[in-house]
Amino acid sequence: MSVQAVVALLFFSLSMSITPGAGNLTLLGISNRYGFAAALPFVAGTAAGVLVVFVGATAGLVSLFDRYPELYQLLKVAGALYLLYLSWGIAFSRNENAADESQPSGFVSGALVQLLNPKAWIAAMTVLSQFADPTEHFSIQIGLIIGLFLLVMTGCTLSWAYFGAILKRLLSSPQQMRWINRGLGLTLAMTVVYMLVQTG
Repeated sequence: MSVQAVVALLFFSLSMSITPGAGNLTLLGISNRYGFAAALPFVAGTAAGVLVVFVGATAGLVSLFDRYPELYQLLKVAGALYLLYLSWGIAFSRNENAADESQPSGFVSGALVQLLNPKAWIAAMTVLSQFADPTEHFSIQIGLIIGLFLLVMTGCTLSWAYFGAILKRLLSSPQQMRWINRGLGLTLAMTVVYMLVQTG
């Protein structure tokens, strides 16, 4: 890959990863509720999920969406239901009694947020088709593309986790935290609805 292509890929990865999508909003809610360290398993799960999506896209699994449109719809509905479940958990968490609460969403949840998101599969295919040069060594290019995307994405998710931890320190009263959690849960739910409308 040329230097220009690498720079373009880095900027593209940043634009795809830093925006307040469903995964980042969920991560913000986790770190706001439990702290930065507790959000790290979710961050790792997100990276693992994206890696699986890229490997699957490379193997041609995205073409199954064209052949079987109902598979795309099933994945979309399953992903939306799972994200709505997470948004409910964020919105109605009880921070004032955090010691007695269930554990934060971890590695598996982070991976599922990506694996059940059909837009992640399409995005992976878009990245691969736009930045892989068929005249160069394919496997090396794919490894470089996936590695750079994961590097940028992990930096972005860690930033969201850190921001949530800062909110936790700044807004320490139970009432403030309750309203923040309600807002995050509602925003995540609205994002899910928007995604459903946008993808038909």
